[in-house]
Amino acid sequence: MIQDYLEGLARELDFDRSLSRCVRQEVEDHLWETVAADPAGNSFEAQRQAVANFGDARAIAAEFAVLSLARHSRRAGIAALLVIVSVFIVMKARVAWYALMQWAISDDLRAVGGLVMTIDRYAFLSSVVIGLGGWIYIQSRQIPTAFDPAYRRQLRRFFLLCGAAAAALVVSVISDAVLTALQLRGAGLSAKFLVPILSMSIEIVCVGILVLRIRGVTLRAASTAALTRR
Repeated sequence: MIQDYLEGLARELDFDRSLSRCVRQEVEDHLWETVAADPAGNSFEAQRQAVANFGDARAIAAEFAVLSLARHSRRAGIAALLVIVSVFIVMKARVAWYALMQWAISDDLRAVGGLVMTIDRYAFLSSVVIGLGGWIYIQSRQIPTAFDPAYRRQLRRFFLLCGAAAAALVVSVISDAVLTALQLRGAGLSAKFLVPILSMSIEIVCVGILVLRIRGVTLRAASTAALTRR
């Protein structure tokens, strides 16, 4: 009976294999401990009673799914800040390299470069402010006990903030790419190009990681919502 219960519980959480395995192991340990403490010993009735006392598998799965979603949402907020900080460090390193190499945008493109730099600056500052706001917001919310309407609204606000921060960061990285192209225009090919090219690659990877992290939490929220509706 316990194995049947555990298999049903694992099926409810099959959208997250890692969570499913962890929950199954935790519940299995608890149930067998309950059976071992029963005066009747390891009997069918002891297992039936342990399962009945533990609760409906779908309800238990929903509780674990909501808690996991809350943890991943908070981690996504932290990830957004870490990505923004990483992009900032890479940007500053590239600017320092330009200064060391005495590279500058040519006079005929300086006006365009100034406009792109302004867009870059405001886009990056927007990502910092919005990303910090999203992190503070999700960290200040209480850990939910159910996927209720109040928590759904919290998640929508959080996803909106994360999406806006990611969009602003994408604009900033695109602007960085344009500035890098303007900076390197006319310069002869050499090993010196590796630093700005590598730094731009790091920025793109960072943004990709953030987008995938947000998408992952969004899909997890959709799966949790479907579980609680069934």
